[in-house]
Amino acid sequence: MVTLNRIRNVVSYLREAGSVSQWRMVRGNCPCCGPSRFLVARPDPFFTRCMTCKATAINLSVIRILNEKVSAKLLGKVAYEMSTYGATYSFLRKNCPTFHCSEYFPGYESGEWINGVRNEDAQHLSFADESFDIVTSNQVFEHVPDDIAAYRECWRTLRPDGHLIFTIPLHDADRTVQVARIDAGTISWLRTPEFHGSRTTGPNSVPVFWHFAVGDIAERVAQVGFSSVVIENVLVVPQQVKPQLVIHAVK
Repeated sequence: MVTLNRIRNVVSYLREAGSVSQWRMVRGNCPCCGPSRFLVARPDPFFTRCMTCKATAINLSVIRILNEKVSAKLLGKVAYEMSTYGATYSFLRKNCPTFHCSEYFPGYESGEWINGVRNEDAQHLSFADESFDIVTSNQVFEHVPDDIAAYRECWRTLRPDGHLIFTIPLHDADRTVQVARIDAGTISWLRTPEFHGSRTTGPNSVPVFWHFAVGDIAERVAQVGFSSVVIENVLVVPQQVKPQLVIHAVK
C-alpha cells in the first residue's frame, strides 16, 4: 500500500533530481539483481537507481560490499538490518537463514513490537551479546544523538569476526561536527536545524545530529573496539560519477 508519506517522499525526490532532459538510462550490473538498466537522474549515488529492483546506488553499495567481503560466508549467518524495507533488507532476508530488522519509534522501549514492527534504539539495542554475524544500516547514524554508543552496541551484538557495514552522509572534512544534542529530553540545536526525510514519517521529518567527516569517521567507529575499519569507495555504474562511501568494520 502506497502511503501519503511515501508519495511526499517521491515528490521531494523528483524535485531534487533536476531537469528530466538531463536524466540518462544506462546499462550496468546490479549487485542485487544482476544485469539491469539504471536511471541516472544526477551524477550522484542517491539519484542513481536500478530500474529492476528500484534501489538507489546507496543501498546497492552496501550489497556490493556484502557480496565482495562476506558473500561466500553468508549461508548460515545471522543478520540484522536497522530498517524494515529497502534493497539491503531484501537482500539479507533472502540470503541469511536468520534475519532480524527494526525501526525506531520514539517513546517506546527497545524490543517492543509496534503494530507488528520491532522497535530498536541503536544506542540501546535489546539483543543479547554476540547475536549477529552481520549488522547493516543505510543513512541511520547521523540521526542518532550518541553515535558512539550506537557503534558500541553494534560491536557488542556482533560475534567475533562479525561485520558492521553501513552508509552515512560523509562530508569532505577532517573532523565530525555535532549539529544537535538532546538536553532533558528535547533537541538543542548547535548549528542550523537540519532534517532528512523518512519513508515512514515523510520528507524533512527526522532531525540530523551529526555532520560526519571522511577524516575521522573510521577513528570514531574503531574506538569502541573494532579490529578493522575501512572506508570503501563503490561505483555501481560509472555514470554515477561520485562514489558511494561505505564504512566496513570487522570485530
